[in-house]
Amino acid sequence: MAKTQGTLAGRKLRGFFDVPGTEVSIPYTDVRGAADGPTLLLSGGVHGGEYPGIAAAIEIARRLEPGEIKGRVIVLHLTNPPAFWGRSQYYNPLDGKNLNRCFPGDAAGSASERMAARVIAVLREADYWIDMHGGDIHEALVPFTIFSDYGKEEVRRTAQAMAEAYGIPRLIRSASVAGGSYAAAAELGVPAILPEAGQLGQLDPCNQGIHEQGVLNVLRLLGMLSGSTTLHLSPQIYTRFVWSRAPQAGFWRSRVHPGERVEAGAIGGVLHDVYGDLLHEIAVPETGEVLFAASSFAIGADDPLFAVAAP
Repeated sequence: MAKTQGTLAGRKLRGFFDVPGTEVSIPYTDVRGAADGPTLLLSGGVHGGEYPGIAAAIEIARRLEPGEIKGRVIVLHLTNPPAFWGRSQYYNPLDGKNLNRCFPGDAAGSASERMAARVIAVLREADYWIDMHGGDIHEALVPFTIFSDYGKEEVRRTAQAMAEAYGIPRLIRSASVAGGSYAAAAELGVPAILPEAGQLGQLDPCNQGIHEQGVLNVLRLLGMLSGSTTLHLSPQIYTRFVWSRAPQAGFWRSRVHPGERVEAGAIGGVLHDVYGDLLHEIAVPETGEVLFAASSFAIGADDPLFAVAAP
């Protein structure tokens, strides 16, 4: 699926994608190789508090030079500026919606739906998508990568190869999540992955480096960058990823930790009211490994509490 770069071949462009009907502008860098090749969309900051992916997007955009690559890399440095500047976890403060539940979007909808539609318009120019995430402001997390098990076999196979090349040993083969980025990409026939690295609203070099190295690995896998990709020898592939959510608002005390093996039926945490009286004991829904857990004492109704992955 080689793309012709035309008169812009060999150039690095910077600018903003304006979102019609809003005041939102998404900063981007468009690196166009001198040689033809595929187009990769790279995005950070779909959730505003997931900082390592944002920093990695900025650094990759600065480092990549047109003379190094075949094809084109479109980098969205900060996909959800309102959430970033508002220091808002999960939700866009303009409409209270989770952008990663709004794809493929609606150009006549709310702010998040319009933003999603603008991103998908960019994706239509691409052959592949890496959507970098991490634990949001109150999420503790161990790194993992999600790829879709939906769509044509070639798309699924390529997405899995990208996930393996990214270098994080925990992989989740996921059915489509309504409104999710990689699910919308699969619908369009675009192989996509959603790597998660980083946690608790922290910008740390280790998790930023995981994302940066992962992107370079995938570019090498796709033949867009010279050099070889070192694959993890035995990644753990999970096929079930079960989230536990708060049945009501309350004060949360987690009893599980990311990376911990847990048994179905064990108590994963408790919700108390303002007096310290028990509201709910939250049972572990599945035997497997905890991949993320909420660290916040304050929890709203239907907020994620923890998630368990199983083969």
